[in-house]
Amino acid sequence: MTSSLLTRAGLTGALALGCAGLTALTLAAPAHAVAPDGSTAAHFLATQLASGGDHFSVSSGGTSYADYGLTIDGVLGLDTLGSGQTEAARAASYVTKNAASYNTYDKDLYAAATAKLLVFAEAQGLPTAGYLTQLKSLEQPSGQFKDRSAYGDYSNAIGQSLAVIGMARAGQPDSKAADFLAKQQCSDGGFRISFSGSCTGDTDATSFAVQALAAAGGHQTAIAKAVNFIASEQRANGGVVEPAAQAAPNANSTGLAAVAFAIGGKPELAAKAKGFVQSLQFGCSAPAALQGAIAYDQATFASLTAQGAKAVPGDKEHRSTVQALLAFTQQPYLKIRAGGSATAPALSCTTSSPTSKPTGSPTSTSTSTATSTATSTGTSTTTGPPIITDGPQSGGDNERILFAGAAVLGGAALAGAGLHRRLRAGSKR
Repeated sequence: MTSSLLTRAGLTGALALGCAGLTALTLAAPAHAVAPDGSTAAHFLATQLASGGDHFSVSSGGTSYADYGLTIDGVLGLDTLGSGQTEAARAASYVTKNAASYNTYDKDLYAAATAKLLVFAEAQGLPTAGYLTQLKSLEQPSGQFKDRSAYGDYSNAIGQSLAVIGMARAGQPDSKAADFLAKQQCSDGGFRISFSGSCTGDTDATSFAVQALAAAGGHQTAIAKAVNFIASEQRANGGVVEPAAQAAPNANSTGLAAVAFAIGGKPELAAKAKGFVQSLQFGCSAPAALQGAIAYDQATFASLTAQGAKAVPGDKEHRSTVQALLAFTQQPYLKIRAGGSATAPALSCTTSSPTSKPTGSPTSTSTSTATSTATSTGTSTTTGPPIITDGPQSGGDNERILFAGAAVLGGAALAGAGLHRRLRAGSKR
């Protein structure tokens, strides 16, 4: 899906492509669900996407920008849950139409965003030849996928993982790229985010790497060590910590970890992760707009619960939900595919009275498979392309994320007429 092939085809063509995968939908889901579960998370996402014009947005300097990376995460979330597929197709069409605004800027081409678009297109059943061509053009002799930009290279392990997954999904497995990723494993068993500097395992980068190496095949020893590293960061309540973000477990890291645990043959740890995510899902005691959403962590859940009827979902809840819900299906990005129920059921609070912390096991319908992953913006006085971190977001409040992103980019302009580049597809900062 190059910018010439897909993003300039116009909304009509993109919508037709996006809806093509809906021709074999199952029967529509029931109008209501009796308890918070994967289907009500889908209802939350579908409603929020629709209310935002079929996409999510991020604000910077008082201006709102379309957040293509987070929108992709929302689409993949609906796909893995097999629900809300009408809205998933509309959001997919929006991303397709504007894809060039996501992975390019002037003559620049960014690896992580291109890899994420490739995985997204494959999951949606959209054309991928353009994205494959773009991605291959960024591969170095070492197997690393690097940005081609006048403003520096911000490629990282999460983007590399998405590239390995995307190539495998396209039927063109890249062993050289997988081997380069495998070399980023640290002595603690985790994978680092950056390709330079000291080697310290990052929980989220490790979860993405597990998915990528499993997709590539032939890396069982590395996968086992990586899964053990993630397990070392799982707490008694099932939540998984990303130390670079905060000391407390968060829903994003836990959702990703559940998939890694399933891949690594640790279903008991995956079940604990799922239970933690369930404990953070809003039920009937929350305002209708929040029902089905998954809070970032226990502090956020408590804060929103305390607000009562005044509580409203925001950017943080969007970012948390799109990645945390992976714990319900435990599907890797290699397998997520569009399909399922056209709509997603809202939570029924008239026939049952579940609490905000459900104790039952959520159920969801999935047909087959999220950093995104994190999107945020920052400002700078220097010139350069509008750049934004990418993927599911886990770390702290958005303001802290904005400044962290600005510091990492070292002065590249993060705000401007459109936000184009995702530094960490799937990152938490």
